[in-house]
Amino acid sequence: MRCWKCGTELDYEKRIPFKATCDKCNAWLHVCKSCKHYCPGKPNDCLVPGTEFVADREKFNLCEDFSPLDQPPPQQSKSDPTERFRNLFG
Repeated sequence: MRCWKCGTELDYEKRIPFKATCDKCNAWLHVCKSCKHYCPGKPNDCLVPGTEFVADREKFNLCEDFSPLDQPPPQQSKSDPTERFRNLFG
């Protein structure tokens, strides 16, 4: 698994503890932004139907459907609104 925030490779062979943090940047690991089901724009920003609302996508949560990404999510450019529009609406 890789940290969603800094991209550091982490050694987790089994289930990631709810309050696990990255060894390098101390970011929470059991978070929406580190889950393969995270999908902004979907209900509750999640591909799993019926998930509970999570207010902070960067703070640990107790979601049982959490499944870690193999790689960190792509970083979107914050300076180009046209690129952000295309990423959102195709």
